[in-house]
Amino acid sequence: MLTSFDTREIIKKLKQDSAETKRFVDYKRYRELYRSEFAAPFASVLMKIRKRYPLQDTTAQSLVEINLFKALTDFFKFLTTNNDFEIVTDKQEIWDKISEENNFISVLKEVCIDNSRFGNGLFKLAFVDDKVKIFSVCPDCWFPVFNNGNLNDLAGHILIYDIEKDAKAYKHIEKIHKGYIENEVWMVSNGELSAQVENVRDFGLVEIDDFSDKWDDFVLFPVKNTSESDCYYGESDYKSCESIVEEIMLTVSQNSKIINRHANPKLAGSLENTQLNPVTGERYFPNSDFVKIGSDGQKPEYITADLQSEAIKAHINTLMQFFYILTKTPPQAYGVDLSGNMSGESLQKIFMSAVAKVEDIRAVSLNNAIKKLVKCALAFSGAKDADVSVNWGNAIKLDYTEVVKTCNDRVLAGTQSKLSAIKQMDKATDEQAEEELKQIQEEQKADAAVPIEDVMIDD
Repeated sequence: MLTSFDTREIIKKLKQDSAETKRFVDYKRYRELYRSEFAAPFASVLMKIRKRYPLQDTTAQSLVEINLFKALTDFFKFLTTNNDFEIVTDKQEIWDKISEENNFISVLKEVCIDNSRFGNGLFKLAFVDDKVKIFSVCPDCWFPVFNNGNLNDLAGHILIYDIEKDAKAYKHIEKIHKGYIENEVWMVSNGELSAQVENVRDFGLVEIDDFSDKWDDFVLFPVKNTSESDCYYGESDYKSCESIVEEIMLTVSQNSKIINRHANPKLAGSLENTQLNPVTGERYFPNSDFVKIGSDGQKPEYITADLQSEAIKAHINTLMQFFYILTKTPPQAYGVDLSGNMSGESLQKIFMSAVAKVEDIRAVSLNNAIKKLVKCALAFSGAKDADVSVNWGNAIKLDYTEVVKTCNDRVLAGTQSKLSAIKQMDKATDEQAEEELKQIQEEQKADAAVPIEDVMIDD
């Protein structure tokens, strides 16, 4: 944990802090898992395979790559950003322009990917050439700083980047305070910081970037994947399921090699079942590897192995069940066990655990980070103290008939207003919904005003 902005103290601390060292080792491994680069993280699995096939080629020694990690991350990215996400503010026109210029939904998806695979995602804002720039930052260069070691008292952030100038290596150290940023550039020699560069302007930077007149808070907005109170960093989605996926890949790989080994079985029989090659003088059986066994007259038979396919299948299914439990995802998240057309309501029940996790992430940090980011962007654009709200919509969308039925039931039960029902069913704005409700009320009044003829009853 960093408690100082002094660069030499930072470097010294990071070298001594085993937790920080482990964090970056984990980041490297999680990145490799996401990218299907399994050689390093699954080296032990590869060794097991190589011991079993020591003399075979590299193909035989390879893993069957089943990247459940990327599938898991992509699923949560989709679930988080799916459907009706929108940012509503009283400075809507200004924000819509900023959002379009920065392709904000794409930045949001990048942050969601990092949040899943690393446990944290980072939004960052900069003001360049009188324009707001919003982008994601990978947490492998990020170091939060705390006052007196208190996790609830954030002093700022430090970002350390590798840069190059004139074929020489440097480190750009960006110290983010409330209302301003300090920029330092250090020369690198043998992987170590050697000397601080006196003039950062040579690198297109300013020593102090003071923006406190526009925004008096940080311009870095972290997102956390978990809600633990005793750790500022989140937890990767891969941590709980890494060993399970490793075992799945090992089992499938070994099973694949067994099947391949027995895909072309040898034929066993007596010599009278064979033919003589007049050139070589060897006996052979056409179109088959032949093994001589038994005496003349024995019927030739293929040598087959008991592959125990049902036992292997059951083992893989068990491992997958543990994977679903640990990741809080159903098989349907990966396109498995989709039996016909399922209603939105049914899918909501199936995806309940996954949706609950996403909603927890939103509540813990994502909502607050986005609100602050938007307020910061608007403040840099001259619109201070804007009201901002984040609307996500349903992670799993109901079909229209389900929406209508739900709204009608709630209106009749008195748990939803007619106005909000119209907004939900028609995806209308407040003004559009109010106009529609007014029109409905006027039509009801007109219908009620139609005179009813007297009913004549004969004596």
